[in-house]
Amino acid sequence: MDPFLIKIKPERLEKDLLDLGKFGESPGGGIMRPALSEADLAARAWLKGRMREAGMEVREDEAANIIGRWTPAGGSADSPCIAFGSHSDAVPNGGKFDGALGICAGLEALRAIRESGVPLSCPLELLVLTDEEGSHFAGTLGSRAMFDLLAEGEIYRSKGAGQPSFAESLRRVGKSPEEIGRAVRSSSEFLAFLEVHIEQGPLLESLGAPIGIVEGIVFIERFILRVSGRPGHAGTTPMRLRDDALVKAAKIILAVNEAVLAGGPEIVGTIGNVEVQPGVFNIIPGRANLLLELRSLKNPVLASVRGAIQKIIRSQEGAEMHLLLSKGGVRMDPKIMEAIRLSCRERGIACHQMGSGAGHDSMTFQARGIPTGMIFIPCKDGKSHSPEEDIRLEDAAIGTQILADTVLRIARR
Repeated sequence: MDPFLIKIKPERLEKDLLDLGKFGESPGGGIMRPALSEADLAARAWLKGRMREAGMEVREDEAANIIGRWTPAGGSADSPCIAFGSHSDAVPNGGKFDGALGICAGLEALRAIRESGVPLSCPLELLVLTDEEGSHFAGTLGSRAMFDLLAEGEIYRSKGAGQPSFAESLRRVGKSPEEIGRAVRSSSEFLAFLEVHIEQGPLLESLGAPIGIVEGIVFIERFILRVSGRPGHAGTTPMRLRDDALVKAAKIILAVNEAVLAGGPEIVGTIGNVEVQPGVFNIIPGRANLLLELRSLKNPVLASVRGAIQKIIRSQEGAEMHLLLSKGGVRMDPKIMEAIRLSCRERGIACHQMGSGAGHDSMTFQARGIPTGMIFIPCKDGKSHSPEEDIRLEDAAIGTQILADTVLRIARR
């Protein structure tokens, strides 16, 4: 395959990235663009306009996923498509490139393919997927709705602290939550799915490699640890007679950390929130709730550490452990990985095969049997989910070019 049939325009990609980064921009440089917020809706309207300018037919499904489809001349509109894309929403005060890069890269890749005049027989789709980040608590809501992977009633229960449920947000933007099933698509509609994303870690930068080929996405489990004690007057209850829930929780936190460390380098665990009740100076804490997350590419490793933590919880009187969320990890499609590798080789681009410690919409597509691949580019100092998230635009252009080449390679295969 001639690697120079398609040529992206880096300056056009850069403008799209910078323009999209203005929606929800905060004075400190971060982004406030929760899923289906006013800032997100404005970004989505802008994206629809850019997609139509690129020649796509644009529609929005009942889960608020945006679907832009281009059928090349001579191609069949009913044929399975090659899809690519990511998400437009951001974590609170997050960065400008998480998710946004995948959308802008997909937009530019499609434009470059269309402008090249290279004959294709299959349609291409650019997908802007709803609430990957979990503004409504669980995350990957749009892609899971697309493949009927939402739990029964989840859209009504799924809500972040102080936020509306996903169903309420859908209603606010003119959707009918009761009809979300109409968003479901068959995996047979897709030849493949590709996603370009920032690495969100320091490995590629440390290696000097502009491209990461993702081999798998971690298993993720989230739990609430509930610790009960006995509230009492903080001034009149002797220390030796106290049953302090927070003291017990502190011991659990340290023990959990040790259990995760003992699991080895292939697992990480985080207690990211501690809620203490009643939470005042002069009352001994009667309850503490801890939010725990475990991630690993290897399910047996995760299961082993989970078991160790359950043993810790059982040994502490008044402590309970409840599963909130379990997302199965996936291995990316070997043939798609090889297509990405060949695209890099033909352009003389260094690449590195690696796992993803973060969850992505790609895991939903692969879980449904759709051949899926992810292309990572480095982010500066490995920083993400923060205002300091940054990339080199040269790396973004390389990732976009490799995406375009890989789409053509898959289509011709």
